[in-house]
Amino acid sequence: MAPSRDAPDSGLAWRMLATTVLVALVYAAAVLPAFLAGPVWGAAAAAAAVALAVVSTRAADRLALYAMDARPVGSDEEPELHAVLDRLCMSSGLPKPRLAVSPLKMPNAFAAGSGTGSAVVCVTDGLRSRLEPAELAAVLAHETAHVANRDVLVGAIAAFPGLCAGLVLGWWTGLVTGRDRHGAGRAAAVAGGVLLLPLGVAAAVLHGVGTLVGLALSRYRELCADSTGALLTGRPADLASALGKVDEGLRDASRNDLRALRPVSALCVVGVRGGSVDGLLSSHPTLRARTERLSALSWRLASGG
Repeated sequence: MAPSRDAPDSGLAWRMLATTVLVALVYAAAVLPAFLAGPVWGAAAAAAAVALAVVSTRAADRLALYAMDARPVGSDEEPELHAVLDRLCMSSGLPKPRLAVSPLKMPNAFAAGSGTGSAVVCVTDGLRSRLEPAELAAVLAHETAHVANRDVLVGAIAAFPGLCAGLVLGWWTGLVTGRDRHGAGRAAAVAGGVLLLPLGVAAAVLHGVGTLVGLALSRYRELCADSTGALLTGRPADLASALGKVDEGLRDASRNDLRALRPVSALCVVGVRGGSVDGLLSSHPTLRARTERLSALSWRLASGG
């Protein structure tokens, strides 16, 4: 979807590459124990991971819309939003995704779907009421960039090693505690859990590393979508302004409103913070980092660079 000036900066590209390599290593670490137990177990683990990946990516858009109580809208219901999306897709050469609207009063937006053919872009009523038309277009451009980059599919792939490790860790914990067992059965389960202590430790480490790698990749994808979306509109300052307003809206939101947004927080243009965490455990870059990058991009465009 890119004109020539849309090439990502080399620093960000190298970080994306490094994170992708880490994801590959985590996958290898997740599959290796199963193959060590035997080829049948290894094949079963690989097949289960593929099946879960397919199901999760295919259902991601429907689950996200359900979580946000959103509904798809046609051009007769929302002609202005559709007109903006039409212009963005014509500029990018991207097939037009479906458009949905959520009644939530908090300002936010997200894109979901495993590919351009199944994608949906959703905005909340709170976003439409808080942003100016140019800012709203900038947010839609950001989400369009996510669709073009197949970010939901990439995120699912990155998250699977940690998810699989979490399932193994839960199974091992059940053995160690002897949950739902009594007498000799409980003793045997605990003994089995102790014998499999290395597996439990490996699963715990892999779960932690997989989670951190997935979050790091998510932060880099957000920076890429910021840059690509801003270049698509040619107005990075509009996106910077929109991000500030969305962040302010989230800070002013009630706890119940934030709880409603949490299931899709990682997909949103601005995520819900977990307390004061803004670093390794955040799915999004800090607002300051994003606005600084957009300011640098504005300067570059103004200078013809």
